[in-house]
Amino acid sequence: MNTHTLTKPKPVRGEKKLHTLSTGAPITSLVGHDSPLDEYGAAFADRAQPFLFFYTCDGDKIDTQVLSRGQFWDLAATGAAYLTEQGVSKGDRIVHGFSDNTPHDLIFRLSAVMTGCVPVTINWQADDGERLVYKAKVTGAKAFLSDTGFAKRADEIRPALPHVLFFNVELLDTSEPAPTWKSPRIHYDDEKMIIFTAGTTGLPKGVKLPHRSYLANRLTFEEYFRLPASTPLDLLLVNPLHHTNSSALSDWGMRRIGSRVHLVQRYATPYWKILADIAYTKSGVFVAPMVPRHIDFLENLITTARLPLELDNLRQALHKTEILIGSAPVGPTTVARILKLSGRYPRVRFGSTESCLQVTATPTSMSDEEARAAFEAGWHHEYKGDKAVGYYIGREHYPFTRVTIVKKIDPGKSGFMEPCKTGEPGYIVTQGANIMNGYVGKGKESREVFRKGWYTGLRDIGFALRGRDGLLDYYWMTRDSALLIRGGANYSYEQVAADLSRVLIEDFNMIPEQFKLAVVGICSETEHEDNCCVTIELTREAASMQSTIEEQFIARASRRVSKGSRPDYVRFAKIPVSFKGAVLFPQLKNEFSESLKTKGKNE
Repeated sequence: MNTHTLTKPKPVRGEKKLHTLSTGAPITSLVGHDSPLDEYGAAFADRAQPFLFFYTCDGDKIDTQVLSRGQFWDLAATGAAYLTEQGVSKGDRIVHGFSDNTPHDLIFRLSAVMTGCVPVTINWQADDGERLVYKAKVTGAKAFLSDTGFAKRADEIRPALPHVLFFNVELLDTSEPAPTWKSPRIHYDDEKMIIFTAGTTGLPKGVKLPHRSYLANRLTFEEYFRLPASTPLDLLLVNPLHHTNSSALSDWGMRRIGSRVHLVQRYATPYWKILADIAYTKSGVFVAPMVPRHIDFLENLITTARLPLELDNLRQALHKTEILIGSAPVGPTTVARILKLSGRYPRVRFGSTESCLQVTATPTSMSDEEARAAFEAGWHHEYKGDKAVGYYIGREHYPFTRVTIVKKIDPGKSGFMEPCKTGEPGYIVTQGANIMNGYVGKGKESREVFRKGWYTGLRDIGFALRGRDGLLDYYWMTRDSALLIRGGANYSYEQVAADLSRVLIEDFNMIPEQFKLAVVGICSETEHEDNCCVTIELTREAASMQSTIEEQFIARASRRVSKGSRPDYVRFAKIPVSFKGAVLFPQLKNEFSESLKTKGKNE
């Protein structure tokens, strides 16, 4: 573990070094199984144990379906037998097309382990027919699984995929139990899953994750939460299963003996009652992964008196819950809300699809005082006299993940893979057995994200500070695609947006709940200098403020904020965001560019 200086990246011969433990040993040295299927088989050996709790909500009503490990295994075996009968074999890719979170999705993920085939995710919230066809074709999918809710969309794309087997998985419910099937030998380096990135910075890329990555994920979390093998584990999953978040955590639940997976069909208000019921009945550790938008939703429920249980009961439940939050920036407002509601600091995690979820997390061993100091150090950070605010994302998971900060990640540029000083902003790069094998059909692009034995494809800007105990704490600032270039300097969209939001609060007497504000940089007047283009989305209650803000905002903001944050254009419109609440900057930039063209024509 690195305690004194940021790691200096060294050339590494062969990608296998990239995927080892910090000790140099392979991740498989920590388990007593030769094959992933043996690992899952051991976890499902106690057939009577309750395993999957599936919740559907209709208004305030909550329905629950429970499957024991034996029932779940038998359904997966029936699915495996069906896939085998249809000619699906080891290495074949199978698209999972579902309309919601559903037990069938998880069942067929275990079927895939049994047969050696590879599930391929689609985004049921965002993918249109063209993108569904693209994902099936680029992966060379042999089959397309769907449920009744997705059947119409599956039928629409079927003519474009004449050689793909289409199958409604709900037929499994009326099938006879499967006979014994012969499983191929599965290895930890074999491909396990293809999860597509969100495509917020371009066309979605299919991330090839091997069984090794998911083993590393399991061991990382068990070390992080300090879980002995005998400690019961409850996991509450509400994020869509096509995200790496729920994919990684549901897989952890499958392969850990004694765990129970609680799957919610989709987020709805009763989610908070489900959470409270689990928290009050748990007998071990209860982990509830969230994204910051869930906390926004909760705050709104409290403000509008629509919480489905007593607030005091929820507070006590949240205090018993390990809130694991990430996938989008976790800023001071979110941290303060969680602290107020639960009496505890959240477990902030950082990573990506390519890292099978985890790279860093805030230490579970920290006292509240240590956590407060670590969070605040980032919020108040300056580098060389300039504000350089960062959000605390914790520490590397020794010996599973390694992290450092480098000046540049593009070969040929000055500072390429040179380590940054403590406190100096740079690119976050990482190593570990969790890292993907590459992208589907993108050999060149896959090779380019591995430099000197490090994965450099995060493209997140951050810095490291020395903690009170002498260890390195890491902070996230922005993505390199979210930078405003002005006067030869780079300014984070997030930081500029925060500066301008304060103008609305302090000069226009607004509260944060009344608006959203996002910034993009567009070269509309020169070829080298970005204009600061501000989009403001007002709530219905605050709509009457629009004309006043429109008239005065640029002038007031220009007097209050630094030169790098001064706005050039402002418009009022809905801000496009992903499910995680992350601003879709490419879409926002396109929309703003179109509005500038229209404005020019009108003038």
